[in-house]
Amino acid sequence: TKYNNEKRKIFNNLDLLIIDEISMVRADLLDAVDYALRTTRKNSNPFGGIQLLVIGDLFQLSPIVKDDVLPVLNKYYSSLFFFDSIAWQKSNPIVIEMKTIYRQKDDKFINLLNNIRNGQKRKEDIEKLNANYIETENDEGIVTLTTHNYKADRKNRQKLEELPGKEYHYQATVTGKFSEFSYPVLETIVLKEGAQVMFVRNDPEGKYFNGKIGIVEYLNEDIIKVKFPEEDNTIIVEEEEWKNIKYTVEKETNAIKQKEEGSFVQYPLKLAWAITVHKSQGLTFDKVKVDLSRTFAPGQMYVALSRCRSLDGLILTSKVNTSNIITDENILKYHRKINLEDDIEDTLAIEKIKYENNRLIKSFNLDYLQEMLLQWKELITEGDISGQGNAFLKFSELESAFNELKNISSSFQNQLNVLIRDNSPDDYIFERTNKAIAYFTENLYSKLFIPLQEHIKEYRVKKKTRKYTRFLKELSTEITATINKMYNLKFRGRIVYSGKKVFDKNKKQKKVISKPKPAKGETYRITLQLYQEGKSLKEIATLRELTLSTIERHVTRWIEDGSIDINDLLEKEKLNKLIKFMKENNEKLLSEIINLSPVETTFSELRWVRAYLK
Repeated sequence: TKYNNEKRKIFNNLDLLIIDEISMVRADLLDAVDYALRTTRKNSNPFGGIQLLVIGDLFQLSPIVKDDVLPVLNKYYSSLFFFDSIAWQKSNPIVIEMKTIYRQKDDKFINLLNNIRNGQKRKEDIEKLNANYIETENDEGIVTLTTHNYKADRKNRQKLEELPGKEYHYQATVTGKFSEFSYPVLETIVLKEGAQVMFVRNDPEGKYFNGKIGIVEYLNEDIIKVKFPEEDNTIIVEEEEWKNIKYTVEKETNAIKQKEEGSFVQYPLKLAWAITVHKSQGLTFDKVKVDLSRTFAPGQMYVALSRCRSLDGLILTSKVNTSNIITDENILKYHRKINLEDDIEDTLAIEKIKYENNRLIKSFNLDYLQEMLLQWKELITEGDISGQGNAFLKFSELESAFNELKNISSSFQNQLNVLIRDNSPDDYIFERTNKAIAYFTENLYSKLFIPLQEHIKEYRVKKKTRKYTRFLKELSTEITATINKMYNLKFRGRIVYSGKKVFDKNKKQKKVISKPKPAKGETYRITLQLYQEGKSLKEIATLRELTLSTIERHVTRWIEDGSIDINDLLEKEKLNKLIKFMKENNEKLLSEIINLSPVETTFSELRWVRAYLK
C-alpha cells in the first residue's frame, strides 16, 4: 500500500501503539499492521521498532472470519489468533497477567466463571447455573443477552410493537465525514412510551453510564424522559455528539494532533430488551437474562455469564449443558506456554533503558527527509513546470548537501551505538550529543532550509508551479520539524540541548485558549441567556459551535416554558395559520403533516407551535 505523506508522518512519529480487545484481532491483521510500520519507518524490527501495548482477555470473544477467507488464512497461520501472527512470534513480548477481579465479589461465582473460562466442564457448575433457569417473560429493567443479531433484533422489534401508543422517530444530525459503518447508534431511533432502552455512553455528570438500563417514561418529538425504576429517578435525555477524528502531524513539532472531520448527533440510546453477547463485551449488569441455547463461538458463554455482578442476578432462559462451554485449544496452549516474568519490574526497567538508548540513536536518522528529496526529484522530472532545468539544478545542489549530512548522521549513529554499548558515562554521551545537535541543526538550516525558502520565493510567481511549491513547503516544514525534534530530544529524563537555536526564540506564538465545555444541565440555559442578550439563533449556533437544529430544539423548550415569546420568532400571519393547522393535526406526527402545511415551514417551526399550544 502506498500511503500519503500525512499518514507516513504519523507512522514515523509514533512512539506507542495501543490495541485493546486483542482477543478479537486476527493474526493477518496484526501482520498487516507490522508490515505497514516496518516499511514506512524503514525499520526491520517487529512493528517498525515502536512500543506496542496490547490489552485483552484471551478467553473472551475470538476473531471473526468469513467462510471463504478461512481456507486462505489456514495455509499461512496455525490459528487465527493474534499470537500466531508472524510479527508477534518475532517480538518476544513481556506478558503481564492481571488477576484482580472487580466486577464480581462472590468467590464461588468467580471460581465457576474461571472454570468455564478455562474450558473445564464440571457437572456441579452446570447444575449451579441451571438452578437459575426461570421461565418468565418479565423483562422490565432486565436485558437479555443472546448469541445472534437476528434474535436480538427480533425480540426488540416484537416488544416495541406490543407497546400501545405512538411511535416517535428521532433522526440523527450528521455533518462532514462520518462513515455509516461507524455510527454509534441507529441513524433513526424508533421509540414508544414504555420502551426499554440502554445508554451507550457515559454521562460526565454521572446521570447514566454505558450499559445502564431505563424505561422511556414520556416522549414527544422534542423530549425523551427515561426513568430508572430501581432508583425512582427520571432524567431528560439530551442528544450527544460523536466526532470523527482524523490524526494529523503538527507542522512545527511533528506531534500527532487531532482534527475533527465530521460529527454524529443523536440520543445515546438503543432498544435493550435484548442485545448480542458480542455487543455486551465490556458492559456490567446487576441483573441479566442469558439465552445460551445456540452458542457457537469460543468464549461466548464465559463473556455472557461474566457480564453479571453476581450469580443471584443471573437468569437463564434455557438450560445449559457442557456443550455450551466452548474454549479454543489454541488459547489454552498459548496460555500454558507464555513466560510470565517473576522479576517483571527489573525486566521493564532494563527494557526502558534499551528503548531510550535506541530512541536517542534514531533521533539522528534522516531517512524520511531522504524520501521527500526523492519525491522532489520525481516531481521535477515527471512534471510539467516552468524553469524545469533550474529546478533540477537547485535539487542537485541541495541533494549534494543533504547526502553529506546523511553520511555524517549515519556515522554519528554508529558512534552513539558504540558509546552506549560500552557503557560510557551519561555526561560524556550528553556532551557528544549536544555538539551533534548544534552541528546538524545549523547545517539543516543553512544548507537546506534557507536555500529552499529562496527557491520557493522564486518559483511561486511562475506558471504551473502551484503543486510544485506546495510540495516544497511540505519539505521545508519537515526540515523545521526535524530541527525541533533534535532540540527537544530527551535522554535520561533531561533535555539534551543547551545551546543557541537557529530559529528566533522570541518568535511570537499564538496562544490557543480552549473553551471549557458547559455542563450538560446548563446547555439550555446558556442558549436562553444568549437569546435574551439579543443574539440571533444562527449567531448562537456559531458562538456555541453547535448545529442550528440543536439551538432550535433548545428554543422549543423555552417556548413551552414561556421564557421565549413565539411572536418574536414567527410573523403574526404565519403564526396564526400554523396555530390553526396544528390544532387540527395535533395528534399526528410532524413527518406526516409537514407537506400539508398551508404555509412554507420547517420541523422546528412546527415544534415551536406545538410547544406554544401546550
